[in-house]
Amino acid sequence: MALSSPIRDAYARKCLREEQLLALLHDGATVYVNGGTGLPNRFMQILGGNAGRFADLRLCHPMRREALTLAPDPCAPELLGSLYHVSDFTFDKPVREAIRAGRASYRPIQPNLAARHFPYDIDLLVAAASPMDDAGLFSLGAFGGWIGDFLGRAKTIVLEVNPRQPRVRGDNFIHLDRVAGVLEADYALVGIQQSAAVAGAAEQAIARHVAGIVQDGATLQVGAGQVPDAVVKLLVDSGRRDIGIHSEALSDWAVDLHEAGLLTNARKTANRGTTVAAMIFGSERLYRFIHDNPAVEVHPTSYVNDPAVIARNHRPVSINTTIMIDLFGQCASESIGPQHYSGTGGQWNFHYGTSLAPEGCAVMALQSTSRGGTASRIVSTLPAGTIVSIPRNDLHYVATEHGILDMRGISMEARARRLIALADPRYREGLERAARDELKLLRASTR
Repeated sequence: MALSSPIRDAYARKCLREEQLLALLHDGATVYVNGGTGLPNRFMQILGGNAGRFADLRLCHPMRREALTLAPDPCAPELLGSLYHVSDFTFDKPVREAIRAGRASYRPIQPNLAARHFPYDIDLLVAAASPMDDAGLFSLGAFGGWIGDFLGRAKTIVLEVNPRQPRVRGDNFIHLDRVAGVLEADYALVGIQQSAAVAGAAEQAIARHVAGIVQDGATLQVGAGQVPDAVVKLLVDSGRRDIGIHSEALSDWAVDLHEAGLLTNARKTANRGTTVAAMIFGSERLYRFIHDNPAVEVHPTSYVNDPAVIARNHRPVSINTTIMIDLFGQCASESIGPQHYSGTGGQWNFHYGTSLAPEGCAVMALQSTSRGGTASRIVSTLPAGTIVSIPRNDLHYVATEHGILDMRGISMEARARRLIALADPRYREGLERAARDELKLLRASTR
């Protein structure tokens, strides 16, 4: 679509060369960049290559998934003193290693509140965007729901405009007037799969249990991992009708549901008729599906992850995985002991919001063992220092390959017995002994 001359001229005046972009930085500046499929890759290359010119830059971001090589990596030890990371939402390998080495930090916050409680002044915000339309509007693309909440906090906004960034509808646009500069780029979006591995027998068994509670008209939120992926595959062949989606993250599974004729969003209460997400990542097939699709919208995380909004949807089903769970019902999805593996993302938002709905089903799924069956993932107590992602008071359904059981509203004794029943049979006797003798969750034997 041809742009009018005034808009085209205004755009041209805002196109930045590398040195003009670097002139927007100063010692001690806070820089916020979008993440995932919205990561401004060219800007990150420029920043990494020039960070040594500055002191005490603070780089804040959610998920890092770069499509272009970053050399040096912005997390590299040689940039210590020049660039310090503060990670929102999740850890990626370079960032996780930097956090463990003390060169970076993580900001624990529920995603719907991430921008509201951001503690720094944002000197420069950089986000990927699709090309401008003839009204001067840019779509913030596939990951716009995360960055959208931060726009109002930024002193200066720069867009990295990429013709291969999909134009995604919803509350996902920004006008040229609000933009201080444009950095043009052209690269394919990185392919990000929610689960890189094929589900094994245990994961398939868990998926069958979870899929069994999904009813016609359910509104799905699907987290990352093999189990949620397998649940969707089962639903495709299940004959379910009128499935809806209101999910923090959207991946290729949405296309699977659409192509099977299940995805109609017809019974949703919030955003009826429309698939809603805050961030989208997957394959090129998915990016083609969402491009300018009136049935797919991206909205800010403050809206998508709001438990009150989630609870309004018809029969919401939240499917997430956890690393381990103790007999009190505390789920650990972020760390084992103090050693962090990931941020929690929207897991609590959706688990809690879904459980508020009259017909909501909030599921925490896990394989019952780890390390080839040599350790139980249902444990008597979490290791010291472990981060609790889902508190015991919020726990709803738990699913393992041995079944799925509702944990709400029952006594500690009943909950412990149900969790033991979901454990691998080899570990049930030991768990029952610990529950009775050490934790006093079970009534004392009368023998």
